[in-house]
Amino acid sequence: MLLSVACGMALFFPQGGAAQQLRGFAVGGYVTNLHPAGGFDVNGEQVVVGHATTFGLAGDTQAATDSPLRDAVRVGTYVFVSGEFHGKPKILTAETVRLRDDWDWKLAGMGVIDRVICEGPEPVFQADGYRIRITAATKMAFRGSLKTLADAGTNIWLRYEGVRDKNGVLVATEAEFIPAKPAKVKAIAGIEKFEMGPRAANAEQRKLQQPAPAEPIYLNADGSLNQDAEARLYQFGGWQRIPMDPPLQARVRRVGMSLVPAYQKQLPAGHPSRIDFRFYAVDAAKFHADVCSFEGLVLIPMQMVERLKSDDQLAAILADGVAYNLQRQGARLIGDSRAINGAQLASGIAGAVVPGFFAVTALGAAAAEARIEIQMEEQRGRVALALMADAGYDPRQAPEAWRLLAPRTLPADLSSLKYPNRSGYQLGILNLQYGQAGAGEDGRAATTSR
Repeated sequence: MLLSVACGMALFFPQGGAAQQLRGFAVGGYVTNLHPAGGFDVNGEQVVVGHATTFGLAGDTQAATDSPLRDAVRVGTYVFVSGEFHGKPKILTAETVRLRDDWDWKLAGMGVIDRVICEGPEPVFQADGYRIRITAATKMAFRGSLKTLADAGTNIWLRYEGVRDKNGVLVATEAEFIPAKPAKVKAIAGIEKFEMGPRAANAEQRKLQQPAPAEPIYLNADGSLNQDAEARLYQFGGWQRIPMDPPLQARVRRVGMSLVPAYQKQLPAGHPSRIDFRFYAVDAAKFHADVCSFEGLVLIPMQMVERLKSDDQLAAILADGVAYNLQRQGARLIGDSRAINGAQLASGIAGAVVPGFFAVTALGAAAAEARIEIQMEEQRGRVALALMADAGYDPRQAPEAWRLLAPRTLPADLSSLKYPNRSGYQLGILNLQYGQAGAGEDGRAATTSR
């Protein structure tokens, strides 16, 4: 996945999603598996829980063996565990388990409204992978041609702050509605040019200085394929063959197009916000994820398709590519706002969403880039879950799909596979927002309990 858009995207990522660690604790992370005999897995580490293990919240000083939190640990819960490792393989015997209270976290970010779930005086919008409720107490602001809440709908960008309710719906304390004004991207030698950090810009410049490939490019300027016998794409310094396998390509296209938000499909041709999505399988065994370069073009290695067990799992990977393209629109929106209104609007969005972002660059480019890339991956992860659910796929298959794609070679015993970080984050979102039976259509009927 291309990450050169990182600096632009950092301006509107939610706080608190990345992995954390507390002093004095042996492991911290998302619970990825529960053991019938008592215990669970965290970040690939097996944790054993006994009668003497105490439980509490991460911010509290108190912990008890009879705490009701003992029964609150489930797949997707974020925990910190203290204790000692024993044996080979090492198993952590838990002394104290502290649960991170994600329900009370303040969430902030920005995303395009891709669906209006509930209309009325307190509407619910789907944006940025969340169901966001606007209430009478929400502090609202409107930009450009938008004047009232009645003007808000799909293809409008929503900057939000708020806290989840017990049904997993984000109740907004602040909401700013911004009209979509994406800039067009210039493609040079198959590489898109948009706002990026110095390191990424230098890397792209080195690519452009390399000799042009001798073999003809079978990709049209708009990213569509020519009708040649064997189409190839010039990607990341090498050629990737597109296999002429009609059933495979038809399946990838069918699943991919079903994930495209309805509002995108309804935009007329030539509309500045329309993304012309295309989905292809490519012969690229070294990539273990979707690949995006041209706008709307989402590629998946056919070797990875073979690992996936169902259309639900295939949808999880392709949805990441759809989410990536929406991310890219957001970065351009901020750049466009900066050009139109100077730095005021862009800085206002940045400061409200990620306080201290501009100061964090002093921590060093490498650390800042790593943090931004994690936040980008997490945003795509929760947006992909929403796209899957909207299209009728099972979002709980997403963590499994990424687990199957993670290793270089699949082991004979698939149960030994560990969940990568993005799977852990998605498990947490599933736990908080979708519950055991999934959230209700209007966000009110979910069975999620604390």
